Amino acid sequence: MTTQRNVTIDSLLRHFAGRPHVSRDELLHYYRSFVPGLNESTFAWRIHSLKGKGVIQPVRRGVYALSRKPVFHPKPEPKVTAIAMQLRSRFPHMRYCVWNTRWLNEWMIHQPGRYQILVEVEAEMAESVFYYLKDEYHTNVYLDPDKLTLERYIHEEPQAVIVRRLISKAPLDKGKTIPTPSLEKILVDLFVDRSLFSAFQGSELPHIFDTAQETYTLNITRMTAYAKRRGKATELIAFLTTNTRIGEAPGV
Repeated sequence: MTTQRNVTIDSLLRHFAGRPHVSRDELLHYYRSFVPGLNESTFAWRIHSLKGKGVIQPVRRGVYALSRKPVFHPKPEPKVTAIAMQLRSRFPHMRYCVWNTRWLNEWMIHQPGRYQILVEVEAEMAESVFYYLKDEYHTNVYLDPDKLTLERYIHEEPQAVIVRRLISKAPLDKGKTIPTPSLEKILVDLFVDRSLFSAFQGSELPHIFDTAQETYTLNITRMTAYAKRRGKATELIAFLTTNTRIGEAPGV
């Protein structure tokens, strides 16, 4: 008799071969074809196990990607790591993340010659962090620069450090070493903050979204929730639907 134990990962992937996404109801129906009496709690445990093994990844509520695409975990450069470690030591209870726009290179058609290190911190700590880093690095450190400052100075520098106010409940990746923004947060910020990320606009932007989604696991629910916090959910969904292949995912 076939039981749930006989439902291997390989058989699951073969059954849904060629399907980029599968719904929770479809997975439940599949498992119940082997174990008709499968209850909800046991099925929930099975879903949890599949996610833990990387067999399925949530793309939105009740919809999963069937692939072994990795989660985006960039390797921080020495300066990014140094800044993060300094912040951890100086402001141990502060929520923050640090990243480098150089990480976007792998998804781009044209490689920019200038990069920015983004230091995003709790709003009430932004000025303290700015002056602290200014003392540490002396130059090339900016606090929430406006469009004119970006155009006149930052976009002309090989690598500037920009301190920004972190949006509350922004999705971060604590990782094993330093806190970095999740892939979903990076993509939304590229879409929303057009002046800051001017090098990544135009035809580059949909290419970045598509290439990132093809390379790494992308949680669409997480992405649109963050876009909603930034007041741009409707615009982001319209962009995804019109300009990217991500718009083909169920429910976008």
